[in-house]
Amino acid sequence: MNDSKKLKEGYLFVVICAACWGMMAILTRKLSELGFDDLSISALRPTVAVIFYVIYNLIKDPKCFKTDFKSILFFMFYGIVALDGMFISFTYAVKYTSIATASVLLFTNPIFVMIMSYFIFKEKFTLQTTLALILSIVGCFLISKGYDPEALKFDNLFGIGMGVLSGFTVALQNILGKLGAKKYSPKTLLVYSFIFASLFLWLFRSPVSLIEKTNSLTSIFYIIAIGFVATVIPNGLFIKALQYIESGKASIICSIEPIIAAILGYVIYKETLEMPQIMGIASILFAVVLIQFKVKTSTKKKNNHKLSYS
Repeated sequence: MNDSKKLKEGYLFVVICAACWGMMAILTRKLSELGFDDLSISALRPTVAVIFYVIYNLIKDPKCFKTDFKSILFFMFYGIVALDGMFISFTYAVKYTSIATASVLLFTNPIFVMIMSYFIFKEKFTLQTTLALILSIVGCFLISKGYDPEALKFDNLFGIGMGVLSGFTVALQNILGKLGAKKYSPKTLLVYSFIFASLFLWLFRSPVSLIEKTNSLTSIFYIIAIGFVATVIPNGLFIKALQYIESGKASIICSIEPIIAAILGYVIYKETLEMPQIMGIASILFAVVLIQFKVKTSTKKKNNHKLSYS
């Protein structure tokens, strides 16, 4: 596969990831309505994911379980700190502030990604990426109703801290995912990371307690949805995408996640979309187009440069 096709595939994967993650708010609300508490919902995601990954890999590729102690430590850090850190911190950010505040703080993650990528991967700050970053953050702020004083709450320092932590841990998933993708197969990275993520959260909500709360076909449907559609699919595709595109650009494209959430809220719960929110959607879409326009321009220059020597 040539570089141009890899880039297109990488961008497509990230868009699909963002669409799947954008369903999280709706699925979380549905499970909450069915009687699941915050920590139980957090524990369901890695639980369903690890069941899938273990069974699938035992059948399809049992060799992916082969690893060493040093790698185990990396998977443990990725699973507990990056994955569980995000699940838990975002849950408490919502609990102690508001959905809007938690969402705004969560989507500060591209800032962390771009800073860490600069030092770790030597990804440069360009005019296009900087402008796209600003547009995506402004867009997320508007979609989350950050302009509404009643929606945005900064009166709880613990909640704010959890919100910032959720943004950092999402960024950490991005950076560690790119580092891991260079050394391990996506299957090995995901199966072990979710094993440790599950084991840690089971200390707070055991599998038995999760099963006891699953008392209807409706709850089974939403558990599978949040575990498979909003966890297995996007996490697997995101690790794959990081093999093809830069971390900073991936994090900016993921900003379409709140667009999906807002549209689903409008369709399912009849939530109104105010003009500033629509402006936010336009801002994010422009940021995503800007990022890809930059890549296409660079690719064209590279091709022209090659032709001049032929």
